[in-house]
Amino acid sequence: MKNNENSKEEKKLVRSMQQARTVLDMFLLNSEKSLESGISELLDKLKNPNLDLLLDRYPDLLREYELEELLSGDLEIRGAEMQDVKTAGLLSCLQLLAHFCGELKEHPDPEDRRFDSLRYILNSIACSRFIKELLLVILSVVGTVYYEKFQLRIQNLDLNPESEAELEKDPEMKEHINLMTWLALARLFLESVYTYFSTPDKEMKNTT
Repeated sequence: MKNNENSKEEKKLVRSMQQARTVLDMFLLNSEKSLESGISELLDKLKNPNLDLLLDRYPDLLREYELEELLSGDLEIRGAEMQDVKTAGLLSCLQLLAHFCGELKEHPDPEDRRFDSLRYILNSIACSRFIKELLLVILSVVGTVYYEKFQLRIQNLDLNPESEAELEKDPEMKEHINLMTWLALARLFLESVYTYFSTPDKEMKNTT
């Protein structure tokens, strides 16, 4: 499995500004609710009420700590597990990026303070690490056996509606198929956001 993870990190899905723009256009039209509903499903399957409490506390935690500390997994906070603090941070950041990117893409005003918040997130955690950490959270739900079976199945899957429907009906796959689809969506979204909003403001204006 380590080899699979390394190869995925090396092969980015979004490799250009134009691809990032296309994906974000599609995302803003169709997928924002899917991203949010996927976060809700993940929280339900994690069955960890402390995460809900930490998500509610996150604005206050950001006044006390740097985001990089909260995402490190090494920060000790009274009454909370370190892994829970990191997981809540990842999901909070994903929600904020989804919330900010629509308006900022359509109205790329460098003076908009939301740019500062968005870039604060991008500068606090690398895209590849963000995706890897989300994968680890998913693995804690689905398990490595399921994940490896899923990877084998999609390697030989034809990209058409019939094959996708067959995968969804597969009794070995259907239990967590929505989470795996969500992870793919989150990865595509994150790579697009990091590519698009890491571009200098002047160049961004020319591509909008």
